[in-house]
Amino acid sequence: MVMHMVQSSEDNSRLGLLLVDEGFITPDQLQAALRYQKETPKTPSNHNYLGQILVEKNYIDAQQLQYIMDKYNKKSRLGDILVRCNAITEQELALALKEQKKSGERLGEVLLKKSFISDETMRQALSTQLNIPYIDISRLNIDHNLTKIINRDYALKHKIIPISMTEGSITLAMDDPTNGEVAAELEMFTRLKINIVTSSQSAINSAFSRLYSSETGSGSSATDNLNDINSTIDFSLNLEDDSPSEIRKPQYVEAQESKRADLLVQSILSWALQQQASDIHLETLDQHMVARFRIDGLLQEFDLGSLQEDINRFHREVISRIKVISKLDIAERRLAQDGSFRSHVIRNGEKSSVDFRVSVVPSYYGENIVIRILDSQKAPSKIEHLQFSAKLTEKMTKLFQQNTGIILVTGPTGSGKSTTLQSGLLTAYRPGLKVVTAEDPIEHVYDNFMQCEVNEKIGLTFASYIRVFLRHDPEIIMIGEIRDNETAEMAIRAAQTGHLVLSTLHTNDSLGAISRLTGLGVNPSMISSSLIGVISQRLARRVCSHCIEDYTPSQELIDEFFPTPPTDIRWRKGTGCSECNHTGYKGRIAIAELWEPSQHDMLLINKRADLDELRVSARGSTIPLIEEAFGKLRAGETTLDELIRIIPYSFIEDHRQQQQLLIMKKVTDNAI
Repeated sequence: MVMHMVQSSEDNSRLGLLLVDEGFITPDQLQAALRYQKETPKTPSNHNYLGQILVEKNYIDAQQLQYIMDKYNKKSRLGDILVRCNAITEQELALALKEQKKSGERLGEVLLKKSFISDETMRQALSTQLNIPYIDISRLNIDHNLTKIINRDYALKHKIIPISMTEGSITLAMDDPTNGEVAAELEMFTRLKINIVTSSQSAINSAFSRLYSSETGSGSSATDNLNDINSTIDFSLNLEDDSPSEIRKPQYVEAQESKRADLLVQSILSWALQQQASDIHLETLDQHMVARFRIDGLLQEFDLGSLQEDINRFHREVISRIKVISKLDIAERRLAQDGSFRSHVIRNGEKSSVDFRVSVVPSYYGENIVIRILDSQKAPSKIEHLQFSAKLTEKMTKLFQQNTGIILVTGPTGSGKSTTLQSGLLTAYRPGLKVVTAEDPIEHVYDNFMQCEVNEKIGLTFASYIRVFLRHDPEIIMIGEIRDNETAEMAIRAAQTGHLVLSTLHTNDSLGAISRLTGLGVNPSMISSSLIGVISQRLARRVCSHCIEDYTPSQELIDEFFPTPPTDIRWRKGTGCSECNHTGYKGRIAIAELWEPSQHDMLLINKRADLDELRVSARGSTIPLIEEAFGKLRAGETTLDELIRIIPYSFIEDHRQQQQLLIMKKVTDNAI
């Protein structure tokens, strides 16, 4: 069915004058378009409307026309268009609208389902409503080079076909021409002006088959990076931007810039989630911005392709957008600011929440941003899931199931202390127990715990929380970190009065906890009467399973660890591939030691014995970190290069000396 509509000269004049008033076209351009409309006959698929003519002549673009139509309510409803062109009757429209209210479907879908109209008729009406051309693309010869601009997967996902390209612009046939987000994405990532047309569904499917039938996917396109991200993670900020802009601009321009910044921020965050990064570092340099991602404990740069180019080009908009969604002051560029936001992510059909902690620091060239990613899918579980050795797992599980005392987790920043601490808390918890925590900040929320966040500005410190917690009659108290004398003494007193207390300290090894606590002014007798265990740990990068192979380390490296070359280790390493960003490592494993003070150890602590004397005594009550590390090495999970990077050299030297003494003892015994 062919539609015929009449657009009055009064409607033409009103729309044209609105465009002139808004500054989108000049009076001369309006007169030229009106003359062209009068001289050009209508065709069945093109009703020759003024808006369409202005777009075709490049006086305005489709988005500007859409903005005016929406702002002044000039867009006709689809049902009215179909009735006015006699495609459907008033009664059929009423039935379809009634059905639409029940089903929630689009009106066009309802009309098609009831066979009131054909797909071609519906799309011709839609093109009239949206002021875009309707073109029969089934007979077009489309240049196969266009597949280099929009790859097959992206075209299939969004049901779009590139049909022509001129300098600075590309024309797309869209199955759903109302999807402005796709057009905005492509305009940003291709830097081409997007012209939208529509056609019948069968024509679009046929054109897709012709255009991409020989596409092998080996070529790269401007949308590859974006497509790779979106195919893995469906990410949306879903946040309202109600903050005032720094510089007042026309509403249309503000909306466009906000949309562009939103897409860039979403792409950056999605890329980080896909790569399982723990932090995003956006560093402003001279006229550009570097995006780096902390993965497996190390900062890494990736080839982001066109995404990196857009980050460089729009880095100020990216910074402003992150500050807006983090509820920070976008006008403040001289002071450091901290904020946060939360978003929802759909991965493999499952919805989960992700928290982002934002820190903004001004530097010489501009503001730098670090975003910490707190992914609920990476929330800690019980100790048995941390993949320690069977011996260490059993000992740690029994330790956390004790009723009283204080357990400390030690290690440098980024060694996984908080994860092990919370895993221990989950291991210790049983129904019927009261669990309270003081954290800075709260990283993961648990239903069975009373969790409190430290805020020193209003006096909510770790020590003040412990004092209050004791009035709530808890069995288990978790303190995020012991930083000062008051917190240390309050924690130990809580442990002495029948509570199980869990906390962390920044020390290099387990025995360092004693030096640290005494340095904070805690009486050694209080330490020995309450301390039941200290865990010291590191995180080692895991060998990439996609590029793992046998190898032989250098003799110098072997000599650092072993007085004689070991015969029970199969050396394995990753050669580097795209899965691990050519690092040879993918993921991390925890390596820990456990010290459970013996009676003799406690006596030495009470006597304020020298640390070296305590270390000799503690060997009998410690599962050493180096022993756990070699277990991972024998399993082919990590490498000597990685172990020498994360393990203090004093540990390695002590181990080698102990092994040398054992060898000498064996030689002496054999001689006797």
